[in-house]
Amino acid sequence: MRLKNKTAIITGGGSGIGLACARTFAREGANVAIFGRRQDRLDRAADAIGGQALAVPGDIAKEEDIDRLVEVTIDTFGQIDILVNNAGVFEFGFLHETDDAMWDKAINVNLRSVFRLTKRVLPKMLERKSGSIVNISSIAGLIGLPGTSAYSASKAALDQFSRVIAMEYAKEGIRSNSVCPGMIETEMTEELRNDKVLAAEILNSYPVGRFGSPQEVANACLFLASDEASFITGVVLPVDGGYTAQ
Repeated sequence: MRLKNKTAIITGGGSGIGLACARTFAREGANVAIFGRRQDRLDRAADAIGGQALAVPGDIAKEEDIDRLVEVTIDTFGQIDILVNNAGVFEFGFLHETDDAMWDKAINVNLRSVFRLTKRVLPKMLERKSGSIVNISSIAGLIGLPGTSAYSASKAALDQFSRVIAMEYAKEGIRSNSVCPGMIETEMTEELRNDKVLAAEILNSYPVGRFGSPQEVANACLFLASDEASFITGVVLPVDGGYTAQ
């Protein structure tokens, strides 16, 4: 039980990578507060996980919902040991096709919301002189992928934000790391994967010869969240089947 007696907040916890993290963390003994916009998904996820799960509906882009998430988690479990900033959006378009609304949405959800939530969780971790922050980034923040200017900018900034947090709070017992998934079989990538020609072309670029699963990303997050990674902070870890190693 690698996370026994710990409490984790996981944004975007009703599906995909967030749900895989919630299930995995709970299986390893953690209490999990899962946050997302769709109450029905959160409720189903919480029911499947059991009494260790708390479903908190809300919009990650709204400060009042972030405040409520932290308050309800503390009221229910008494502490916050782990934060997984997973909620995100993907905006596709070449730069000349990207308008201000697309850019702002990517930055607001993928970056500004992480700043806001992390800022609110940090005092709870500082009180305990302990904590692990795992930011779900993307290989798009590491390499140049055409058509992803807004998304890539938000994820590259997230990686650097994660590193700075690691440096600022290392002596306070708080670690911060990024996980950068490649192509993972989630709803976010479903439309792309359903294009057989494009999917085959992308798949050919993956040395392992397949796309990843949410569970494989959750496994990396579990390690970084656990005390097994107590000497690891400021890391940006690709979980991408070797894509960025080429």
